[in-house]
Amino acid sequence: MTKTKFAAALAALSLLGAACGSSADKPTGVKAAGNPIVFGVQAPTKGAAAYPQTGYGVKAAEWYVNNVLGGVNGRPIKTNVCAGDGSPETAINCANGFVSAKVPFVLDAYDQAITGAVPILGSADIPIVGTLAGSGVADQAAYGKAFYFTGPTQVSALGSMSVLHGLGKKKIALAVNEAPTSHTYVDKLIKPIAGSLGMQFEAQYPPATGANFNVTAATQLAGKPDAAGVIALPEGGCTNLFQALRQQGFQGTIFAGSCSQFIETMGAQAAGAIVQPRLWVPLSKDHAPKEVAGQLDTFASAMKHVGYGNELSARSLYSFAGVVNMVNVMKTMNGQQIDSTTITTALKGLKDFKTFAGPTVTCDGKAWPGLPSSCSRQAIFFEVQKDGKLAPVNQGGYSELDPSVIPAS
Repeated sequence: MTKTKFAAALAALSLLGAACGSSADKPTGVKAAGNPIVFGVQAPTKGAAAYPQTGYGVKAAEWYVNNVLGGVNGRPIKTNVCAGDGSPETAINCANGFVSAKVPFVLDAYDQAITGAVPILGSADIPIVGTLAGSGVADQAAYGKAFYFTGPTQVSALGSMSVLHGLGKKKIALAVNEAPTSHTYVDKLIKPIAGSLGMQFEAQYPPATGANFNVTAATQLAGKPDAAGVIALPEGGCTNLFQALRQQGFQGTIFAGSCSQFIETMGAQAAGAIVQPRLWVPLSKDHAPKEVAGQLDTFASAMKHVGYGNELSARSLYSFAGVVNMVNVMKTMNGQQIDSTTITTALKGLKDFKTFAGPTVTCDGKAWPGLPSSCSRQAIFFEVQKDGKLAPVNQGGYSELDPSVIPAS
Protein backbone atom coordinates (compact mmCIF):
# COMPACT_ATOMS: atom_id res chain seq x y z
CA MET A 1 0.00 0.00 0.00
CA THR A 2 1.34 3.43 -0.99
CA LYS A 3 2.13 5.66 1.94
CA THR A 4 0.75 9.16 2.22
CA LYS A 5 3.11 11.78 0.90
CA PHE A 6 2.86 13.92 3.98
CA ALA A 7 2.92 11.19 6.65
CA ALA A 8 5.92 9.32 8.02
CA ALA A 9 5.46 5.90 9.52
CA LEU A 10 5.95 5.79 13.29
CA ALA A 11 6.39 2.07 13.81
CA ALA A 12 9.03 2.41 16.50
CA LEU A 13 7.07 5.05 18.40
CA SER A 14 3.87 3.01 18.25
CA LEU A 15 5.60 -0.09 19.56
CA LEU A 16 7.29 1.88 22.33
CA GLY A 17 3.97 3.40 23.35
CA ALA A 18 2.40 -0.06 23.51
CA ALA A 19 5.26 -1.43 25.56
CA CYS A 20 5.25 1.46 28.02
CA GLY A 21 1.51 2.00 28.31
CA SER A 22 -0.09 2.87 31.59
CA SER A 23 -1.47 0.10 33.76
CA ALA A 24 -4.13 2.47 35.14
CA ASP A 25 -6.89 0.80 33.14
CA LYS A 26 -6.20 -2.71 34.46
CA PRO A 27 -9.06 -4.51 36.25
CA THR A 28 -9.01 -4.35 40.04
CA GLY A 29 -11.78 -6.82 40.78
CA VAL A 30 -13.24 -4.34 43.28
CA LYS A 31 -16.56 -2.61 42.66
CA ALA A 32 -16.51 1.14 43.26
CA ALA A 33 -18.58 2.50 46.15
CA GLY A 34 -19.21 5.73 47.99
CA ASN A 35 -19.74 9.31 46.89
CA PRO A 36 -19.62 9.42 43.07
CA ILE A 37 -17.53 11.77 40.94
CA VAL A 38 -20.05 13.42 38.64
CA PHE A 39 -18.95 15.02 35.37
CA GLY A 40 -20.78 16.36 32.34
CA VAL A 41 -21.16 14.74 28.94
CA GLN A 42 -22.43 16.54 25.84
CA ALA A 43 -23.59 13.80 23.43
CA PRO A 44 -25.49 14.20 20.12
CA THR A 45 -28.13 11.56 20.84
CA LYS A 46 -31.26 13.34 19.62
CA GLY A 47 -32.47 15.12 16.50
CA ALA A 48 -32.40 14.45 12.79
CA ALA A 49 -28.65 13.80 12.61
CA ALA A 50 -28.31 12.00 15.95
CA TYR A 51 -25.48 9.63 16.75
CA PRO A 52 -26.95 7.54 19.57
CA GLN A 53 -23.80 5.41 19.59
CA THR A 54 -22.04 8.22 21.47
CA GLY A 55 -24.39 7.68 24.40
CA TYR A 56 -23.97 3.91 24.24
CA GLY A 57 -20.21 4.29 24.63
CA VAL A 58 -20.62 6.53 27.67
CA LYS A 59 -22.98 4.05 29.32
CA ALA A 60 -20.59 1.15 28.68
CA ALA A 61 -17.63 3.12 30.01
CA GLU A 62 -19.45 4.08 33.20
CA TRP A 63 -20.29 0.43 33.85
CA TYR A 64 -16.73 -0.67 33.09
CA VAL A 65 -15.09 1.93 35.30
CA ASN A 66 -17.35 1.26 38.27
CA ASN A 67 -17.58 -2.53 38.06
CA VAL A 68 -14.21 -3.55 36.63
CA LEU A 69 -11.69 -0.79 37.31
CA GLY A 70 -12.98 -0.06 40.78
CA GLY A 71 -13.73 3.57 39.98
CA VAL A 72 -11.29 6.37 40.75
CA ASN A 73 -9.39 5.33 43.84
CA GLY A 74 -12.47 3.41 44.91
CA ARG A 75 -15.01 6.15 44.14
CA PRO A 76 -17.56 5.48 41.39
CA ILE A 77 -18.13 7.86 38.52
CA LYS A 78 -21.49 9.16 37.38
CA THR A 79 -22.05 10.76 34.01
CA ASN A 80 -24.39 13.74 33.75
CA VAL A 81 -25.36 13.29 30.08
CA CYS A 82 -27.04 16.15 28.24
CA ALA A 83 -28.59 15.01 24.96
CA GLY A 84 -27.62 17.31 22.12
CA ASP A 85 -29.98 17.64 19.15
CA GLY A 86 -27.74 19.59 16.79
CA SER A 87 -29.02 23.01 17.84
CA PRO A 88 -26.93 25.71 19.54
CA GLU A 89 -29.85 26.47 21.85
CA THR A 90 -29.73 22.98 23.33
CA ALA A 91 -25.96 23.14 23.70
CA ILE A 92 -26.31 26.44 25.55
CA ASN A 93 -28.92 24.95 27.87
CA CYS A 94 -26.68 21.96 28.50
CA ALA A 95 -23.73 24.21 29.30
CA ASN A 96 -25.76 26.29 31.74
CA GLY A 97 -26.86 23.09 33.46
CA PHE A 98 -23.27 21.91 33.77
CA VAL A 99 -22.23 25.24 35.27
CA SER A 100 -25.08 25.08 37.79
CA ALA A 101 -24.06 21.54 38.72
CA LYS A 102 -20.41 22.65 39.11
CA VAL A 103 -19.09 19.66 37.17
CA PRO A 104 -15.27 19.41 37.10
CA PHE A 105 -15.18 18.95 33.31
CA VAL A 106 -17.41 18.24 30.32
CA LEU A 107 -16.74 15.39 27.92
CA ASP A 108 -17.43 16.38 24.32
CA ALA A 109 -18.81 13.15 22.84
CA TYR A 110 -18.20 14.47 19.32
CA ASP A 111 -21.17 16.84 19.30
CA GLN A 112 -21.16 19.20 16.32
CA ALA A 113 -23.24 21.74 18.25
CA ILE A 114 -20.75 22.01 21.15
CA THR A 115 -19.93 25.46 19.71
CA GLY A 116 -22.80 26.98 21.70
CA ALA A 117 -21.37 25.66 24.96
CA VAL A 118 -17.78 26.83 24.51
CA PRO A 119 -18.04 30.44 25.79
CA ILE A 120 -20.27 29.49 28.73
CA LEU A 121 -18.03 26.68 29.96
CA GLY A 122 -14.95 28.78 29.28
CA SER A 123 -16.25 31.64 31.42
CA ALA A 124 -16.89 29.17 34.24
CA ASP A 125 -13.38 27.68 33.84
CA ILE A 126 -14.86 24.23 33.22
CA PRO A 127 -12.60 22.46 30.70
CA ILE A 128 -14.03 20.62 27.71
CA VAL A 129 -12.31 17.30 27.05
CA GLY A 130 -12.70 14.71 24.34
CA THR A 131 -11.22 12.25 21.89
CA LEU A 132 -11.88 14.77 19.13
CA ALA A 133 -13.92 17.93 18.84
CA GLY A 134 -17.35 18.06 17.34
CA SER A 135 -16.67 21.66 16.31
CA GLY A 136 -13.76 23.71 15.07
CA VAL A 137 -14.78 26.45 17.51
CA ALA A 138 -14.02 24.14 20.43
CA ASP A 139 -10.62 23.45 18.83
CA GLN A 140 -9.85 27.15 18.93
CA ALA A 141 -10.48 27.56 22.65
CA ALA A 142 -7.71 29.17 24.68
CA TYR A 143 -5.20 26.92 26.38
CA GLY A 144 -6.72 25.26 29.40
CA LYS A 145 -10.30 25.69 28.20
CA ALA A 146 -10.34 22.55 26.00
CA PHE A 147 -8.22 19.43 25.54
CA TYR A 148 -8.56 16.96 22.65
CA PHE A 149 -6.50 13.80 22.78
CA THR A 150 -6.40 13.04 19.03
CA GLY A 151 -5.89 16.57 17.79
CA PRO A 152 -8.11 19.20 16.21
CA THR A 153 -10.77 19.01 13.51
CA GLN A 154 -7.98 19.80 11.06
CA VAL A 155 -6.56 16.30 11.61
CA SER A 156 -9.56 14.84 9.79
CA ALA A 157 -9.38 17.35 6.94
CA LEU A 158 -5.62 17.18 6.48
CA GLY A 159 -5.53 13.43 7.03
CA SER A 160 -8.29 12.59 4.54
CA MET A 161 -6.79 14.66 1.75
CA SER A 162 -3.23 13.51 2.50
CA VAL A 163 -4.05 9.80 2.46
CA LEU A 164 -6.05 10.11 -0.78
CA HIS A 165 -3.26 12.15 -2.36
CA GLY A 166 -0.75 9.52 -1.30
CA LEU A 167 -2.92 6.86 -2.98
CA GLY A 168 -2.73 8.80 -6.24
CA LYS A 169 -6.28 10.14 -6.27
CA LYS A 170 -6.90 13.27 -8.34
CA LYS A 171 -10.66 13.87 -8.30
CA ILE A 172 -12.52 13.54 -4.99
CA ALA A 173 -16.26 13.68 -4.22
CA LEU A 174 -17.37 13.42 -0.57
CA ALA A 175 -20.71 13.99 1.18
CA VAL A 176 -21.60 15.55 4.53
CA ASN A 177 -24.99 16.43 6.01
CA GLU A 178 -26.31 19.89 5.16
CA ALA A 179 -25.43 22.31 7.97
CA PRO A 180 -23.67 25.69 8.19
CA THR A 181 -20.74 24.07 10.00
CA SER A 182 -20.39 21.54 7.17
CA HIS A 183 -19.98 24.30 4.58
CA THR A 184 -17.45 26.08 6.78
CA TYR A 185 -15.45 22.88 7.23
CA VAL A 186 -15.39 22.21 3.49
CA ASP A 187 -14.72 25.77 2.36
CA LYS A 188 -12.13 26.67 5.01
CA LEU A 189 -10.28 23.36 5.31
CA ILE A 190 -11.04 20.58 2.84
CA LYS A 191 -11.03 22.59 -0.40
CA PRO A 192 -7.88 24.62 0.36
CA ILE A 193 -5.96 21.50 1.44
CA ALA A 194 -7.10 19.55 -1.63
CA GLY A 195 -6.12 22.45 -3.86
CA SER A 196 -2.68 22.72 -2.29
CA LEU A 197 -2.16 19.02 -3.07
CA GLY A 198 -3.26 19.46 -6.69
CA MET A 199 -6.57 17.63 -6.32
CA GLN A 200 -10.06 18.55 -7.50
CA PHE A 201 -12.68 18.33 -4.75
CA GLU A 202 -16.47 18.47 -4.85
CA ALA A 203 -18.78 18.23 -1.82
CA GLN A 204 -22.38 17.05 -1.66
CA TYR A 205 -24.72 18.10 1.14
CA PRO A 206 -27.60 15.62 1.60
CA PRO A 207 -30.26 16.66 4.14
CA ALA A 208 -30.14 15.14 7.60
CA THR A 209 -33.54 13.52 7.02
CA GLY A 210 -35.11 12.14 3.87
CA ALA A 211 -31.90 12.03 1.86
CA ASN A 212 -32.03 10.10 -1.43
CA PHE A 213 -28.59 8.50 -1.48
CA ASN A 214 -29.10 7.16 -4.99
CA VAL A 215 -29.23 10.79 -6.10
CA THR A 216 -26.22 11.69 -3.94
CA ALA A 217 -24.26 8.82 -5.48
CA ALA A 218 -25.26 9.83 -9.00
CA THR A 219 -24.19 13.40 -8.28
CA GLN A 220 -20.81 12.22 -7.06
CA LEU A 221 -20.27 9.94 -10.05
CA ALA A 222 -21.26 12.61 -12.58
CA GLY A 223 -17.85 14.19 -12.01
CA LYS A 224 -16.06 10.86 -12.66
CA PRO A 225 -14.11 10.84 -9.37
CA ASP A 226 -11.46 8.27 -8.54
CA ALA A 227 -12.41 8.51 -4.85
CA ALA A 228 -15.95 9.02 -3.54
CA GLY A 229 -17.74 8.64 -0.22
CA VAL A 230 -18.18 10.79 2.87
CA ILE A 231 -16.64 13.43 5.03
CA ALA A 232 -19.09 12.44 7.76
CA LEU A 233 -22.57 10.94 7.83
CA PRO A 234 -24.48 8.82 10.36
CA GLU A 235 -23.68 5.12 10.04
CA GLY A 236 -26.89 4.35 8.15
CA GLY A 237 -26.22 7.16 5.69
CA CYS A 238 -22.73 5.88 4.99
CA THR A 239 -24.00 2.38 4.26
CA ASN A 240 -26.77 3.62 1.98
CA LEU A 241 -24.44 5.89 0.01
CA PHE A 242 -21.70 3.29 -0.40
CA GLN A 243 -24.20 0.67 -1.56
CA ALA A 244 -25.60 3.15 -4.07
CA LEU A 245 -22.11 3.91 -5.38
CA ARG A 246 -21.37 0.24 -5.98
CA GLN A 247 -24.81 -0.39 -7.49
CA GLN A 248 -24.18 2.45 -9.94
CA GLY A 249 -20.94 0.85 -11.05
CA PHE A 250 -18.31 2.75 -9.07
CA GLN A 251 -15.20 0.59 -8.65
CA GLY A 252 -12.87 3.31 -7.37
CA THR A 253 -11.82 4.01 -3.79
CA ILE A 254 -14.54 4.65 -1.25
CA PHE A 255 -13.47 7.02 1.50
CA ALA A 256 -15.53 6.18 4.59
CA GLY A 257 -14.40 8.71 7.19
CA SER A 258 -15.02 7.25 10.63
CA CYS A 259 -17.91 5.01 9.52
CA SER A 260 -17.47 1.27 10.01
CA GLN A 261 -20.83 -0.50 10.17
CA PHE A 262 -21.08 -0.60 6.36
CA ILE A 263 -18.35 -3.24 6.28
CA GLU A 264 -20.48 -6.08 7.63
CA THR A 265 -23.47 -5.08 5.52
CA MET A 266 -21.58 -4.76 2.23
CA GLY A 267 -19.24 -7.71 2.60
CA ALA A 268 -16.80 -8.06 -0.30
CA GLN A 269 -18.02 -4.80 -1.86
CA ALA A 270 -16.50 -2.92 1.07
CA ALA A 271 -12.97 -4.16 0.32
CA GLY A 272 -10.53 -1.39 -0.54
CA ALA A 273 -12.45 1.33 1.29
CA ILE A 274 -10.33 3.71 3.34
CA VAL A 275 -11.43 4.38 6.92
CA GLN A 276 -10.12 7.26 9.02
CA PRO A 277 -11.09 6.86 12.65
CA ARG A 278 -9.07 8.61 15.33
CA LEU A 279 -8.38 5.39 17.24
CA TRP A 280 -7.60 1.74 16.64
CA VAL A 281 -11.08 0.26 16.16
CA PRO A 282 -12.44 -3.27 16.78
CA LEU A 283 -12.06 -4.43 13.17
CA SER A 284 -8.35 -3.53 13.31
CA LYS A 285 -7.66 -5.73 16.33
CA ASP A 286 -5.79 -8.42 14.37
CA HIS A 287 -3.28 -5.80 13.22
CA ALA A 288 -3.05 -3.83 16.47
CA PRO A 289 -0.32 -3.89 19.14
CA LYS A 290 -1.02 -6.44 21.88
CA GLU A 291 -2.03 -3.90 24.52
CA VAL A 292 -4.40 -2.15 22.12
CA ALA A 293 -5.96 -5.47 21.08
CA GLY A 294 -6.73 -6.11 24.74
CA GLN A 295 -8.31 -2.67 25.09
CA LEU A 296 -10.54 -3.34 22.08
CA ASP A 297 -11.66 -6.59 23.70
CA THR A 298 -12.44 -4.61 26.87
CA PHE A 299 -14.54 -2.14 24.88
CA ALA A 300 -16.47 -4.91 23.11
CA SER A 301 -17.11 -6.74 26.37
CA ALA A 302 -18.38 -3.62 28.15
CA MET A 303 -20.66 -2.70 25.24
CA LYS A 304 -22.10 -6.21 25.26
CA HIS A 305 -22.67 -6.06 29.00
CA VAL A 306 -24.85 -2.95 28.73
CA GLY A 307 -26.81 -4.34 25.78
CA TYR A 308 -25.05 -2.63 22.86
CA GLY A 309 -22.81 -5.42 21.60
CA ASN A 310 -23.93 -4.73 18.03
CA GLU A 311 -23.00 -1.04 18.20
CA LEU A 312 -19.21 -1.21 18.06
CA SER A 313 -18.83 1.92 15.94
CA ALA A 314 -16.01 4.46 16.01
CA ARG A 315 -18.32 6.97 17.69
CA SER A 316 -19.20 4.65 20.56
CA LEU A 317 -15.48 3.95 20.99
CA TYR A 318 -14.64 7.68 20.98
CA SER A 319 -16.90 8.35 23.94
CA PHE A 320 -15.90 5.14 25.74
CA ALA A 321 -12.22 6.02 25.36
CA GLY A 322 -12.88 9.61 26.45
CA VAL A 323 -14.38 8.46 29.75
CA VAL A 324 -11.62 5.91 30.43
CA ASN A 325 -8.91 8.43 29.59
CA MET A 326 -10.35 10.94 32.04
CA VAL A 327 -10.61 8.29 34.74
CA ASN A 328 -6.92 7.56 34.22
CA VAL A 329 -6.16 11.29 34.39
CA MET A 330 -8.01 11.52 37.70
CA LYS A 331 -6.05 8.55 39.02
CA THR A 332 -2.84 10.53 38.49
CA MET A 333 -4.07 13.24 40.85
CA ASN A 334 -3.15 11.27 43.97
CA GLY A 335 -6.26 11.94 46.00
CA GLN A 336 -6.48 15.67 45.30
CA GLN A 337 -9.88 17.29 45.43
CA ILE A 338 -11.46 16.86 42.01
CA ASP A 339 -12.79 20.13 40.66
CA SER A 340 -12.41 22.15 37.49
CA THR A 341 -9.20 23.80 38.69
CA THR A 342 -7.38 20.62 39.66
CA ILE A 343 -8.61 18.79 36.54
CA THR A 344 -7.30 21.59 34.33
CA THR A 345 -3.94 21.49 36.09
CA ALA A 346 -3.74 17.71 35.70
CA LEU A 347 -4.55 17.91 31.99
CA LYS A 348 -1.96 20.62 31.38
CA GLY A 349 0.60 18.37 33.05
CA LEU A 350 0.00 15.33 30.85
CA LYS A 351 3.19 14.24 29.11
CA ASP A 352 3.65 11.05 27.10
CA PHE A 353 0.23 9.93 28.32
CA LYS A 354 -0.91 6.70 26.67
CA THR A 355 -4.54 7.02 25.69
CA PHE A 356 -7.07 4.19 25.37
CA ALA A 357 -6.67 2.61 21.91
CA GLY A 358 -5.11 5.85 20.76
CA PRO A 359 -1.88 7.83 20.47
CA THR A 360 0.52 8.85 23.20
CA VAL A 361 -0.19 12.51 23.95
CA THR A 362 1.26 15.58 25.60
CA CYS A 363 -1.17 18.40 26.44
CA ASP A 364 1.25 21.33 26.72
CA GLY A 365 -0.55 23.40 24.08
CA LYS A 366 2.25 22.99 21.53
CA ALA A 367 1.20 19.90 19.54
CA TRP A 368 -0.61 21.83 16.79
CA PRO A 369 0.37 25.38 15.76
CA GLY A 370 -2.21 27.92 16.82
CA LEU A 371 -4.54 25.37 18.40
CA PRO A 372 -3.48 24.79 22.02
CA SER A 373 -6.46 22.50 22.66
CA SER A 374 -4.70 19.79 20.68
CA CYS A 375 -2.69 17.11 22.45
CA SER A 376 -1.55 15.30 19.27
CA ARG A 377 -0.83 15.73 15.57
CA GLN A 378 -0.94 12.04 14.70
CA ALA A 379 -3.47 10.26 12.49
CA ILE A 380 -4.32 6.67 11.65
CA PHE A 381 -5.84 5.22 8.47
CA PHE A 382 -7.09 1.74 7.60
CA GLU A 383 -7.93 -0.15 4.43
CA VAL A 384 -10.82 -2.62 4.46
CA GLN A 385 -9.54 -6.11 3.63
CA LYS A 386 -11.38 -8.84 1.73
CA ASP A 387 -12.17 -10.60 5.03
CA GLY A 388 -13.74 -7.41 6.42
CA LYS A 389 -10.88 -6.66 8.79
CA LEU A 390 -8.97 -3.36 8.81
CA ALA A 391 -5.24 -3.11 8.16
CA PRO A 392 -3.35 0.13 8.82
CA VAL A 393 -2.27 2.01 5.71
CA ASN A 394 0.98 3.08 7.37
CA GLN A 395 3.34 0.64 9.03
CA GLY A 396 3.01 0.94 12.79
CA GLY A 397 -0.42 2.55 12.63
CA TYR A 398 -0.14 6.19 13.63
CA SER A 399 1.75 8.68 11.49
CA GLU A 400 2.70 12.31 11.96
CA LEU A 401 0.76 14.93 10.00
CA ASP A 402 2.34 18.11 8.69
CA PRO A 403 0.14 21.12 9.57
CA SER A 404 2.18 23.34 7.22
CA VAL A 405 0.31 21.69 4.33
CA ILE A 406 -2.80 23.63 5.39
CA PRO A 407 -2.87 26.91 3.44
CA ALA A 408 -2.94 30.06 5.53
CA SER A 409 -6.45 31.47 5.91
